[in-house]
Amino acid sequence: MKNLFIAVLASGLCLSFVKEKPFTPPGTVQISETLFADETEISNFSWQEFEFWTKSIYGANSKEHLASLPDTLVWREKSSHNEPYVQYYYRHPAYKNYPVVGISYEQAQAFCKWRTERVKTLLTIKKDFKHQNLEYRLPTKTEWEKLAEPSATILNNNGRNEKGIYLLNCPRIDTVPVKGSLYDNADVTAPVKSYYKNSFGLYNMLGNVAEMVNEKGICKGGGWKNQIEECRIGKDMEYNKPNAWMGFRCVCVVKKSENN
Repeated sequence: MKNLFIAVLASGLCLSFVKEKPFTPPGTVQISETLFADETEISNFSWQEFEFWTKSIYGANSKEHLASLPDTLVWREKSSHNEPYVQYYYRHPAYKNYPVVGISYEQAQAFCKWRTERVKTLLTIKKDFKHQNLEYRLPTKTEWEKLAEPSATILNNNGRNEKGIYLLNCPRIDTVPVKGSLYDNADVTAPVKSYYKNSFGLYNMLGNVAEMVNEKGICKGGGWKNQIEECRIGKDMEYNKPNAWMGFRCVCVVKKSENN
């Protein structure tokens, strides 16, 4: 009996010293104590989840569902070339892990709100009431620049490393790909997990698609059709409508509850 008591006591002491696993909002990596950021740009697949949910709740012909659809006609714009992308880029399974484009600022805001609500619902199902005080949103310019800062060096040597391998997706100075380069055959966008993570663990902060920030009408980081100078961190690019070279990623702010 004495040995059993000691065993139970030891077990209880071990459990008391087990650290609670740090909370990370789905899809993100931690940047600071309260700020988290999406590892990648929002993909077609992630957007389709939003669209499917909206369709299932409100109906296929509802204004809510129609408002969630990307503008696929952006691929017909000058120099966005590739008429097949109008039909296939958003819907075809081959492009599910490519960044969603043809999205307006208002649509991106709606996605962030929807995502916040869905994650809170998930946490409630898991009986996690401790981390409910969170919000997904577009990053501010200042936040975005902080996220991109570790990526600044990839613009050295015209976006290539010492082996000549390209480190971002933007128009090339030369047109001869280096053997071993990642996604050098990308006609337009590349998958959201292309190239290399920066030290925060974030993919494609520069290049691939320019990213909307919280300040309406401004996007940053440049995209597949922007020159390398437009991909620099301090460069603000303006937009007034959806297009084929711009997407977004979310940040998530997690406020500590009073009980933490």
